[in-house]
Amino acid sequence: MTDELLALPLRRCLLVTDWPGPDRAAWATAHRRGSLLDEDGGAADWAPVTSNLIAAGYGRFLSFLVQTGDLHLGESPATRISRARVESYVTELRRIGNHSSTVAARLLQLVRAAAVMAPGADWAWLRRIQARLKRMATPARDDRARLLPVEKLFDLAILLMQRAETTTDMPGHRRALLYRDGLIIAVLCAWAPRARNIAETVIDISMQRRGTAWWAAFKADGTKNKRPFEVPLPNEFTVWIERYLDQYRPWLVQRSTMPVAGDAFWISDGGRPLTAKGIGELVSRTTRRELGQSLNAHLFRKAIPTELAIRDPEHVGIAQPLLGHADYRTTQQAYNLARALDAARRYNSLIQSIRDEEGKI
Repeated sequence: MTDELLALPLRRCLLVTDWPGPDRAAWATAHRRGSLLDEDGGAADWAPVTSNLIAAGYGRFLSFLVQTGDLHLGESPATRISRARVESYVTELRRIGNHSSTVAARLLQLVRAAAVMAPGADWAWLRRIQARLKRMATPARDDRARLLPVEKLFDLAILLMQRAETTTDMPGHRRALLYRDGLIIAVLCAWAPRARNIAETVIDISMQRRGTAWWAAFKADGTKNKRPFEVPLPNEFTVWIERYLDQYRPWLVQRSTMPVAGDAFWISDGGRPLTAKGIGELVSRTTRRELGQSLNAHLFRKAIPTELAIRDPEHVGIAQPLLGHADYRTTQQAYNLARALDAARRYNSLIQSIRDEEGKI
């Protein structure tokens, strides 16, 4: 390890530009597109958000090695990622208070980085460690306590749009924000896109008018599982979407002195295309303000299969294509909180009925 790395500002995750030469080279090769004679690198098809996440995870491992004085610049990733170092890394993550789910996630990031940076190495041992950590991990937050019925969320969406339409003493751009927020929540209730897909929605491309209905349509390179995705929105959305495009979106676009919105469907208060982060923040802020409980956009993806399992269990399988999952096990294992949630609701109803009966005595 050289004095240059020691002199770098201490970072939680070492930036790619600060990685040792062999690691930077392996990362670049993993992302390289092949020619007629050469295959693509293992990370060539990764979305930018995935690549950044895995890079941060590997950078976290390198940062640990810097802090422990164990980063040797000439080593290749295949040699650098050793069993002894990984075990020490896990011990340190636990020692400084990382939640078990965070530790498991950090190891998964390391596994994925190792697989594409040193594809010829045998990483079975590393995968076994990660699998064991995953089995031991507990959720950092109990999503069951945070979920709300989809019906209640959809009612909120309609209420916000109605408020925008009827509150005449409010500035135009504030009404536009209300309407936009209501429409976003309505879309989340209808098919629960990922925040990234909402941010990437483009008029007439990923949001298209087809006959009397509007369709969400994303090409394979715009989805997480690299499969094209198309879904029609309910007919009642047609009026809402066209009202937004005709009146409220233009008000928001004019908030910028420069024409920067382009054909982006969702516009920020500053007249710019909304980012995935901005969408997540506005959904959390709006649900906390209106319902007293903050929900992020991703929770809507859990609410849909949960509600289906409770109200229409025979058709719960439709949640898989609606959420764009390649494997139903993803829908079932990661998103279906129905059994515990239904039990809690039934129990609460029982307690309320007992209280009602006692009140009659």
